[in-house]
Amino acid sequence: MTTPSPPSDVDVERPLALTAEQRRQFDEEGFFVVEDLLTSEEVSTLLDLVDERYRGFVRDRDLAADEAFQMRNVVSLDRRFRDLIDHPRILPYVVDVMGSNIQLRTSHADVRPPQPTSAAEHEIGSPDSFFPWHSDGPNYGWPLVDGVVPFMEMKVGLYLTDLSKGDQGEICVVRGSHRRAQSRDTDGRHLIDADDIVPVTVKPGAALIWRTALLHALRPNLSSEPRRCLYYGYHPRWIRPSDYDRQTAQTLEGCSPIQRQLLGELGTGLDNYSGDDPAVHPVSLYWRPTDDEIPLAGWARQQRELLYGPSDAGTDT
Repeated sequence: MTTPSPPSDVDVERPLALTAEQRRQFDEEGFFVVEDLLTSEEVSTLLDLVDERYRGFVRDRDLAADEAFQMRNVVSLDRRFRDLIDHPRILPYVVDVMGSNIQLRTSHADVRPPQPTSAAEHEIGSPDSFFPWHSDGPNYGWPLVDGVVPFMEMKVGLYLTDLSKGDQGEICVVRGSHRRAQSRDTDGRHLIDADDIVPVTVKPGAALIWRTALLHALRPNLSSEPRRCLYYGYHPRWIRPSDYDRQTAQTLEGCSPIQRQLLGELGTGLDNYSGDDPAVHPVSLYWRPTDDEIPLAGWARQQRELLYGPSDAGTDT
């Protein structure tokens, strides 16, 4: 069982936020939790925002009272959702594990209302449960190497409601499942060691930093309160996002260069598809960029200089 190597532009020796233990957890187990990443004020603001948007979707789509719903590309719904993509307590972790030449693949707000007790009748993650075990990569056609999903994405989960008591709709991950091929029995059930199943039972404001190649499922929400959370997925710029083709001018209005990079802005590729000169082939900047075309790399360099002092050997290009 091998551990996937970090992207080539990750500076393992000079992390911006990642501790040695968090690096070990991310590499070997596939995830780690950061408590109190968001302040109580931030949680309250985001909770009100999610609830307001959810009420609108319930009204417009005639959703049932116990129907779960996922609002995709939430960065386009409100500036406060958008500004989380480079939140000062989130972005350092993202750069430490994914490098600088990245963009957002997905952003979504999840609402899971209380469920009937019958939701707990099936084994967690089983094919006949309400939310079976899966990893995200194969859903988008990502390749498997010896049955294993290569490291192509990480997600940040931000939890806005109390999930500390269990059976509140919390996500469960299978520790280390990103490092091995997925095995199933003849009924299609994943063969999982129960000791490797980790429920993410956290307080509001906590964050889960995780590899989306991990097998994950949900416990039922048997509480009296809807579970609300946000997820932001980051991957290399040379992979197409799943939630959008190009963000609208309204979404991009007022964005910083780093935010524009993370929202996928860099040339249109509409003028010329011959050669790899950015002057005539803008999309080549996604995979063959110069320093100026990765605003996030300059930011990361400045942060490392503040933490460690100047260095002639940079790994952020």
